Parts: sequence; structure tokens; C-alpha cells
Amino acid sequence: MNSPKIWLGLLFGAIGLALAFWGVSLGDLAEAFRTMELFWLLPIGVVFMLQQVLRASRQLILTRPLAPEMTWRNSFSILCISFFFINTLPARLGELLRPALFWQRESIPIGAGFGVVFIERLIDLLFTLIVLWMVIAWVPLHSEHLPFGGQQIPVVEWASAVLLRVVPAILTVVLALAFFGRRIVALLERWTEGREAGRVRTLLTLGARFATTFVDALHTLRDPRRLFGVLAYTFVIWTMTGFMYIWLATALGVEHLIGYGEGMGILVITMLATALPAPPGFAGVYEAAARGALLLFGVAGGHLDAVAVAYALVIHWWQFIVQSTSAFYFLWVDGLSLDRVRQLMRQARTGEGAGS
Repeated sequence: MNSPKIWLGLLFGAIGLALAFWGVSLGDLAEAFRTMELFWLLPIGVVFMLQQVLRASRQLILTRPLAPEMTWRNSFSILCISFFFINTLPARLGELLRPALFWQRESIPIGAGFGVVFIERLIDLLFTLIVLWMVIAWVPLHSEHLPFGGQQIPVVEWASAVLLRVVPAILTVVLALAFFGRRIVALLERWTEGREAGRVRTLLTLGARFATTFVDALHTLRDPRRLFGVLAYTFVIWTMTGFMYIWLATALGVEHLIGYGEGMGILVITMLATALPAPPGFAGVYEAAARGALLLFGVAGGHLDAVAVAYALVIHWWQFIVQSTSAFYFLWVDGLSLDRVRQLMRQARTGEGAGS
């Protein structure tokens, strides 16, 4: 709790909650919930779990070169448990757990485990940015500005400028690591060997071992069939997830404002917002991003303000409940205690198993 990032996340969460609920009375919010058609929560939950199933299959493609005997069941268990802690703990501390579980269950070195997570997150980020660009280019926007502190923030203009710079930079990094990563690591190892023995050299040696396993994980993308499989799964995952946002709009009576394109816009905006420092569960940060996205697509003004808040709360916490259910199941079946989870995360943070 002494980490500045955690305190910053709590601050962002508090500001996000204030912005999300701004100008909405509890009575109007209660009315929005009262008129919501609860039936639509069922297909939303089913699609959410189905995309988790596909994510576990994509993860298996990335880990097979490192752990040929890994089963789909183990991949699904690791994914469900890890994602629960990522979405529960502050400052994305749960990101440490997946590499630790890879190491504990499949003997995948910690560095390679982080490499797998890095690849997956990077591909998802690229898809997020591409979809955001498509939304900006083709989906009609109610407004290209968001009100904040009496000012109109040109978010669409800013997003377009960032996309033109970030996407090429990410692609450059990925290609450099995939094709020249081993040469870069070799230079690091030679530089380390030239230093005198001591604590610094020990740390650099451990860093080089970690980097080696990390780069080895990245090299899995050089197999065209494996790369195609990962991209195909990613495309299906993102494409099907967009339907959840249409169904929730139907449940709340705003389907005339939120179609598939708008739903994908809400998806990518909330995903990008969760990259910020956030409190447990991304509370506040997610809601503020979702309401801001809904405002861009016209779900604002009068009773629609309450509908937007209800939408943000439901799409956030219903997914969290469904995800938690799967995680609790695997924590119980696999006999993984919370104390053991804490130990594994500490081991990942200190680099234990980095080169084993």
C-alpha cells in the first residue's frame, strides 16, 4: 500500500467515480435499472465466457513451443485465475501471477512467461488501436469533444494524432525483438561478462537470463502458422465481444443509439482506460471511460445520463461477476490458496525461476 502507483490508482478511481456519476440522481439511476430487461444478461455472460475459452486456446498456441505437454484445461485455469486477480488487485499487480503459474505448473521460465503475456497484450493493444481508428473513421459521432471542467476536450483529434504515432512504434518494437532479439541479448551477455564480479554483475547476469527466455517466447511468432492462429483467434475474440454492448443497449432501451460500431467503440475506449493506474476492480476508471464513450455516441442528456451510468455499471460488474465465478471454481478445484497466490506473485516479482 506504500506504492505511489497504488495511491495514484485510488486517486484516479475517486475522480473517475465522481465524473461517472456527475449530474445523475440516485432516483433516476434506480429507474434505469428498474426498466432494464434482465434477460439480456444471459447472452452477455455466455459470450464473455466464450471469449475466455478462445483466449485460453490462443494462449495455448503461444505456450506450446515452451511447454509441449500443456493441456487446454490447464491453460483455461491459468487464464481464468490470472485475469481475476488482474481485474481485482490495484495497479495491475495481478499481471505477475500468470508467468508465475506458467512456471509452477508447466516449468516455463518466468522470463518466457512474461514474454507470452507481453505478446498477447501487445497483439490485443494493436487490435484495440486499429478498431479505435476504424470507429473514428467510420462510426458517426454525436460529439468529438468531452466536457471537463467547463472546457471541451478534443478527444477524437487527440486520439487520431496518437494513433498515427503509436501503432508504427509498436510494430517496430515487435519486429525488432522478434527478428533481432537474440542478437540484442547476445550483446548484453558479452557486456555483462566484461564487468568485474560483484552484485552489479550478478544482477546483470540474471537480467540477461530473463531477457533470453523473454526473447525466446517472442520468437514463437516467427512461425507463420502459429502467427496466423494467434491473429485468427484474436480477430474472433474481438469481433464477438462487440455483440455484448449491443445487447446491453437493447436491455436499457437505447439500441437506436448503440449499434455494433458504437459498441466496439465503447469496448476499445474502456480497454484503453484500464491501462491507467486504477484502484481494485478498475472501479471508477472503467465507469468514467464507459460514460465518456456513451456521450460520444449520443447517450447523454436528460434521462439518458442515468441510462449511461447504469450501462457502465452493468457492463463492468456483470463481466467481473462472471469472471470471478470461473476463477473461484478453479481456485477451489486446483487447491490454490490466496496465500499461495501471494507467494507466487512475490516469486515472479523477484525473478525466481527467471532462467530455469
